[in-house]
Amino acid sequence: MSGDSDGALLARSRDGDTDAFREIFERKHRRIYLIAYQVLSDAAQAEDVVQDVFLQLWQRCEQYDEAFPLDAWLRRIAANRAIDHWRSRQVERRHRAETPVDADPEALLDASPAAAARGGAFDPEAQLEWQQLQAIWDELAADLPPQQRAAFVLRHIEGAAPAEVAEALGCSRSTVRSHVSEARRTLRHALKSRYPELIDDS
Repeated sequence: MSGDSDGALLARSRDGDTDAFREIFERKHRRIYLIAYQVLSDAAQAEDVVQDVFLQLWQRCEQYDEAFPLDAWLRRIAANRAIDHWRSRQVERRHRAETPVDADPEALLDASPAAAARGGAFDPEAQLEWQQLQAIWDELAADLPPQQRAAFVLRHIEGAAPAEVAEALGCSRSTVRSHVSEARRTLRHALKSRYPELIDDS
């Protein structure tokens, strides 16, 4: 990969440089996939979101405002496309079997289940723990409405600021706070009722 900035790669893409656009894809697609997957809990639909996001970027290269951070723009499109997929789904999610884990359940509420996939040396134990946490997240988060789920993912998994989440979802910061608060309440209740053995009441 080159050392060109996102803006420089976009400028080259506007001129029809497909290699530059391919580099943007290589840099960004994994993060977009993770956002979509955390919202949808469906690998195939998350891949569809990735394709949608980058198709929109390619089609809108000439209109893109370089004053707006590319990562924020991609995050906004990914969240909204994931919500669209969620709402268009006609069948219920397959219920996931419970998976016992030896991990801090609060990690589901305060840290990213996808954090282990963001770089660093491969650690089999960490990968297994991530898979277990991911399975529980998928099950518990299925109780959340799409806007709450997307707000929670962007705020607590992606670490976006409230203003960025509001921009991505097209709502006010107070609405973001409400969505996140309700999501946390629902997740805590579901965690307590479905995995009481993981709750430390001491």
